[in-house]
Amino acid sequence: MDSAPPQIEPVVGVLNVVGGRRVEDTSPCTAALAPPPRAARSREGERLFILLDLTGPPSPHLHRELREVMARTYWSSSGSITAALRRAASAANRYLFNANLHATPSDRHQGGLILAVLHSDDLFVLQAGPSEACFLHGARVERHAPGESVSSLGVGPLTDVHLYHVFVVPGDELLLAPYHLIRQAGDDGLARVLPRAELEAVLDGLEQVGAGTDFCAMVVRWARATEAPVGDEAPAPVPEPERKPVRRQLQARPEPAREPAQPERRARPVAVPQPPPPSRRARPKPARRPGPSLGQRLKGSVRAAGRGIAGAGAWMAGGMRALFQRMLPGPQRAPRGRARASRARGPRPAPKENRTVMMAIAIGIPVVLAIVVALVYMSFGAEARVQGFINQAREEITLAEAAGDDSDTARPHWAAALGHAQKAVQLRPDNPVATTLESQARAALDMLDGIVRVQPVRLWDFGSGTAPRRLVVHGQAAFVLDPAGGWVVKLTLDPSGAGVVEQGETPVLVRTGQEVGGGEVGNLVDCVWGSAGGERQTSSLVVLEEGGGLVSYDPAWVDEEGIPRLTRSFLGTTPGSSRAVDFFRGRLYVLDADANQIWRYDPRDDTYPGQPNRYFVTSPRRSLVDALDMAIDGNIYVLYEDGEILQYLQGEHQPGFEVHGLPDDDLEAVAIALDPDGNSGLVYVADAGNKRVVVLGPDGAFRAQLRADEPFDALETLAVDEAAKRLYVVSDGWLYVASLP
Repeated sequence: MDSAPPQIEPVVGVLNVVGGRRVEDTSPCTAALAPPPRAARSREGERLFILLDLTGPPSPHLHRELREVMARTYWSSSGSITAALRRAASAANRYLFNANLHATPSDRHQGGLILAVLHSDDLFVLQAGPSEACFLHGARVERHAPGESVSSLGVGPLTDVHLYHVFVVPGDELLLAPYHLIRQAGDDGLARVLPRAELEAVLDGLEQVGAGTDFCAMVVRWARATEAPVGDEAPAPVPEPERKPVRRQLQARPEPAREPAQPERRARPVAVPQPPPPSRRARPKPARRPGPSLGQRLKGSVRAAGRGIAGAGAWMAGGMRALFQRMLPGPQRAPRGRARASRARGPRPAPKENRTVMMAIAIGIPVVLAIVVALVYMSFGAEARVQGFINQAREEITLAEAAGDDSDTARPHWAAALGHAQKAVQLRPDNPVATTLESQARAALDMLDGIVRVQPVRLWDFGSGTAPRRLVVHGQAAFVLDPAGGWVVKLTLDPSGAGVVEQGETPVLVRTGQEVGGGEVGNLVDCVWGSAGGERQTSSLVVLEEGGGLVSYDPAWVDEEGIPRLTRSFLGTTPGSSRAVDFFRGRLYVLDADANQIWRYDPRDDTYPGQPNRYFVTSPRRSLVDALDMAIDGNIYVLYEDGEILQYLQGEHQPGFEVHGLPDDDLEAVAIALDPDGNSGLVYVADAGNKRVVVLGPDGAFRAQLRADEPFDALETLAVDEAAKRLYVVSDGWLYVASLP
């Protein structure tokens, strides 16, 4: 037989220069890896080469972690080589980026990355950041450089990658090195160093070229299997001694001479001398044959399983055939051992036919077969569909990562990946790959859309209502007003803010028709906490009635029985159609939709009996007929039914505030809130249509959107306490509290 052609084996050399001197220790910046035992099937027979070139303080631990992340991601990825390379590079960039987020500026790392994969004679190279790969083919040096303008690894959640492919033949050479080393060597220097006969000479030349700098480089040369790698040489295999067959020669014993027969004398048995036992020579121990590979073992297991299934099927078929023969009418076949006796006794009479049983069997067999086929199809079909959705999600993630910082291009791919992953999770909720892909796609979309996930805690259930509630939070007290139900509830928050002190029935503070101050309370409109300021001497909760009445509650005052003390007064002029009320520096502001005006009342002994002042000297920029809510921090913010928010200062519209930068232009707001005691200038908007709370900057620019799934499904109102970092909302009759990010 002709011998098989020799394989092309890569010979790897690594050069590590630290402090201007060559270091012989293993560098954490490089790696040449073979597939691990549990690698994906599509990764069998491949070789992975890694070069990391990071700036920053020395951190061998970080380099090793990045290598492990890339190796684990690549070997576990199925599909094409380029897709697996992109996933490995993306995983390394995310890991480094997260590490930089939690590190001080002086401890951060960034730089370049080169990944190369050898599959048969195909070589795939991925470059990220300022790094460069050079390929020597014959006497020609090919440089694959993305340039210095590309973003470095670890500076953002996404990174640019560049892919190249070449065919390798014996004598070719690959150089993985930092960009500054390649630039310093130049094409002429590379052409002199790389073609050297000995790989050690190539490394010496690179050390001379990069003199005075610290760097790490890897050289991969394709040679015949007879060329030994640079470094520790493997011991030559000891030839197995030739084993000669051992032949055992049996000596023929001489036959004794025949004597005349003597009938009267019986012959005695003669002891025949036995030949000496053959000497036991030590046999040479046969060389251990290599065991079957993982693929061969899998094939053997599949074949054994197939033979077992076939045997079980044959056994079941035989049993069913025997069952039918026993149940069908007609003479029963006797066993072979008794066939002759049965024939001697005569034919056996046919049993009586049971038509009901026969019909049940005829109907039941197709039904059972249909059920079995359906179960098998559902089991294997579901697995196939899950794997299909997973593969589609991975392809979309690869395309999204390839888009880099182009969010408009990346977003549809992330959205498609999330959809495929969610379908896979619906079919197999316990599939770890599907859940991981779903989390990855959701996190990427959240980052692109500025979504912050919060975890609200339920505080109290007020039941369903027909009109949005109003909410006021001051210190450890929360007040909820229901204009349709005609009541105001007071809840006392515990110090943690995650619960309330009250138990049992809902503690109503005031309701419509209640006797307060010698009269009955009218229909309730809105409530606000009035802080002391100007001529106002106390702080209290103020509830506005439709007829201009004001019910005040000061928590510091209770009667002799411990019942809250309520007082009632009236505005000097009753507004026509009050929509909202707010306080600023002791003054009371009432939004009157019918008058297209915001009335400003000055205090007098904690009441407001005088005539109000007009906030707008001229008509406002937009009519207040469709206004929903307002908030004041010196500026007045008016929220309209279509989601528009206008800012006014001293009655003049402020064009510098304009809502912009939203991930989508749809804003179906129901309430607006801010912290008058805070200094952030942030405006919080309850967007019931999109089930979120939108955070706007002082100029109206989009900052973030807070989402919480079910707790935000039916938003009614909100309040914020920036000092305690808490957000309060009323949604679908429930009062929730969540920590502000």
